[in-house]
Amino acid sequence: MTRDSRFEVYDTSAGWRWRLRTNSLVLSQSTETFSSPEQARSAVNHVRAAASVVEDLPEQQFNGSQASTQVTDVQCMTVNNGGQYEWVLVDGDNVLARSTATYEAKSNAVTAATSFCAAASVTETAFLLRNQNQQSSAFDVGSTSVLAALRSLATLPIRGFKHRRTIQKIDTRIVVSGIRGKSSTTRRLDDVFRRRGYDTLTKITGNQPHLIHNGGVVPLNREGPRTTLYENIDVFREYVPKLAKYSPEDVAIFENQGITEYTTRLINESFLDPHVIVLTNIRRDHQDTLGETRAEIARSFAKSVPPKAHIVCGEQHPVIYEYLEREITATEATIEQVAIPEEHEGLLGAETAHAVNHTLTAVGESPVPSDEIRAYLEQIQPAWTTVPNGLVFNAAEVNDVESTEAVRQALENSDRITPFVFLRPDRRGRTASFVSYFDHLADQGIIDAGYVMGSDSSVFAKETKCEVTEIDADADPEAVLDRLLDHGRPVILMGNTVDEFMREIDSEIDSRAQGRSLVDRPDEVPIS
Repeated sequence: MTRDSRFEVYDTSAGWRWRLRTNSLVLSQSTETFSSPEQARSAVNHVRAAASVVEDLPEQQFNGSQASTQVTDVQCMTVNNGGQYEWVLVDGDNVLARSTATYEAKSNAVTAATSFCAAASVTETAFLLRNQNQQSSAFDVGSTSVLAALRSLATLPIRGFKHRRTIQKIDTRIVVSGIRGKSSTTRRLDDVFRRRGYDTLTKITGNQPHLIHNGGVVPLNREGPRTTLYENIDVFREYVPKLAKYSPEDVAIFENQGITEYTTRLINESFLDPHVIVLTNIRRDHQDTLGETRAEIARSFAKSVPPKAHIVCGEQHPVIYEYLEREITATEATIEQVAIPEEHEGLLGAETAHAVNHTLTAVGESPVPSDEIRAYLEQIQPAWTTVPNGLVFNAAEVNDVESTEAVRQALENSDRITPFVFLRPDRRGRTASFVSYFDHLADQGIIDAGYVMGSDSSVFAKETKCEVTEIDADADPEAVLDRLLDHGRPVILMGNTVDEFMREIDSEIDSRAQGRSLVDRPDEVPIS
C-alpha cells in the first residue's frame, strides 16, 4: 500500500474521535471524544496548525491568514515518565496531541515527534462511518416503492425547474469526474475550501457515500437497490437553504457518480451545472459503459461536458489531451491541462494533486504551497507492505490496468511478482482488460503463473497465456495469502475490492503487517 498518512475522523458508540495514521499504524489519536464530527475536525485543524509552525519544520498553508486555527505558543516536547519518553504537542496550556507509545531513548521520541509534525501539517482529513448504530443524522435518498418512483417521474418537470433555480444560488460549483482519484481529489478540495473559511457542501460517492457540510459528515442512506442520479435534487433541496444562512461564500464540490456518457453528462449539465469540472484522468475502466479503449472513453467524457463549462484536465497523454481539447472547445467550453513540474513527473497522483491548484486558480483562489504538494505526493507513493515471509501490495483499490501497471513500476523489486486478480460479474470489460494485462506481464517475463478468483474465473484462466490457478469462492483468506507468499516473490492483488473476501484478505495483510511492525518499529502502535 502507499505510505498513506492521513487524519481520520471516525464515529464510535461514545461519539466522534480523530487519529493520524500511516497505513495501518496510528501515530497519534485524540484523548477525548467529541459530540459531533465538526468538533473533531476542528480539533484536527488545531493540531495541523500547531504542527505546521513547530520550529525547524517547513512553513505550510496553515500559517498566517490562511490558518483555520490561530495558534499562540506552540511547542512539541518530550516528557520523561519513569525512564520512558513520550512526546506531546501543546499550544499554551492545551495538550493537542501526544504519542501513542513510549520510548526508551529520548532521541527516538524526538524522531517520532518530528515525523508526526511533518505528516500532520500536510495530510488530508477523511471521514469513516463505522458505527452502524449511529445513523440518526443520515440523509435518506431513493425509495424502494414503485409508487414513489412513478410519482417522482410525474413531478420531474416542475422539480427540474425548481432544482435549476436552486443550484444557481450556490456561488461556486465544482464537479470532479474522470476514472482514478476522484474521491481523494474531492476530499482535498473540500479540505482546502473549508479551512479557508468557505461554506462548503461536498458529496463523496463509493462504498460509503456521504455528504460533508461545513466539516460535518452526513451519511447518505440509499433506500432503494440502486444509486439514482435524482438523489442530487434531494440533496440540494435540503442543503442549499442551509448554505444560504451563512455569510461566507458557499462552494459545492460533488464527485460525479455517472458511469455512462449519458449519466455523466446529465450530472454535469442538469443536476449540478458546474463552473469547473475536474477531469482527473482517462484510464481503461467501465469499458462496458464508457468504451473499450482509452480513446473511446475520452470521447465519452468529452461528450459529457456542457457548453461554456471550464475543464481542469489531469490527463497527460498528449494525443488524448489533444482530442479532448478539440472536442471540448468545439462546444464553447474551455479546457486547461494540469501542469506537472519536472520534479514531480512520474509520481503517482501528481496530476490530481496539481489539479487542486489549477481548480483553485480557476475560481480566483491562491494555490496551496508547493511544499505541501511535494510532501503529499511523497506520502502517497506506493510501498510494499512487509509481512512475515514476504511483501504484498493491494493494487485492487485502483481497479484499472493502466493504474495497476503504474503502481507495479513504482514499486521497488517488482520485476518478478505473483499476481492475484479478483473479478466482479458487473465489470466484464475490466475482466477482459486484465486478461490482456496478464498476457503482457507474461510476455515481459514478469510473471509465469498467477491466481484468479470471482466471476468467470475459469474463462479467465483458460484465456491467459500463463498458468493461472482458480481459487474457490469459499476459500479461506489466510490460506490464500499463505499460498501466494509461498512462491517467494512479492504479491500484488489486482482487480476489484468490493467483496467480502477482498476485505478479509486486506484485513489479514494488515494484521500480519502490524504484528511485524510492532517488532521492527515499536515506536508506533496499530489501529485498535
